[in-house]
Amino acid sequence: MRAVGIILAGAKRSSMGVLTEHRNNSAMPVGGAYRTIDFALTNFSQSGVKKVAVISQHSTRSLADHISSSKWWNFGRKNSGIFLFTPDMVNADSFSFKGTADAIYQNIQFLKRSQEPYVIICPGEQVIRIDYNKVIKYHEEQGADITLVCKDMGNESVLDYGVAELDEENRLVGFEEKPLDPQSSTISLGIYVIERQLLIQLLEQLNKEGRHSIVTDIIMRYRKKLKIVGYMFDGYWQTLKNIETLFATNMDFLDPEKRSEIFSNGYVYTKAKDDPP
Repeated sequence: MRAVGIILAGAKRSSMGVLTEHRNNSAMPVGGAYRTIDFALTNFSQSGVKKVAVISQHSTRSLADHISSSKWWNFGRKNSGIFLFTPDMVNADSFSFKGTADAIYQNIQFLKRSQEPYVIICPGEQVIRIDYNKVIKYHEEQGADITLVCKDMGNESVLDYGVAELDEENRLVGFEEKPLDPQSSTISLGIYVIERQLLIQLLEQLNKEGRHSIVTDIIMRYRKKLKIVGYMFDGYWQTLKNIETLFATNMDFLDPEKRSEIFSNGYVYTKAKDDPP
């Protein structure tokens, strides 16, 4: 696979209440046997991505324990595997990331030391099965600078998501974060494909300007300068943004039709937890 993966697992979800007081949201148990991050790691592994950075800053102990060995997701070969990055305590102005772009910038050496031409960025708190080979093929066919993975939510509310407006060729023409009056039912899933050298250039430029967000400072700000396109995903997707969606996702595993869709690409890999109680 001609890409490296980055999983953003830094969000602190106060909406999850006591469930995330001492646990990273990406390490939340789901479906009985899995942690949320298993889906992101499995998608990378089954797509042939063998080098993955997990970037996190909140309650990382349980997350670090879960991904301590990359063998469970068929990583772990020479010059590959899972790398957990936390805020740079030496060079950072504060002991935290200022935003999603800053989180990657503080670990930019991971990108500079890689050789793969593409970078795939995704959240660690989503239940989704996706083949990134198809996304990269689409990205190349479109001649895109950045590809967003999007989903049409139909009649469902999109007030809590980033809403993308695409033209007839699926090029991004407008983007609003949690709009009060959405002009589209298409949302961004927070999954991006971008050429590695371009991402390095953008991150270094944002740092000079004191900008720190992928959505605000890259997607929205560069939508007219760069060719940003949407890849429409129509499979099962859920993001664990609060207790209600956590409950709904677990209930989906009990629905035969939705469970079949979740496992449509085969097994979901996870760390075996067979320790004594």
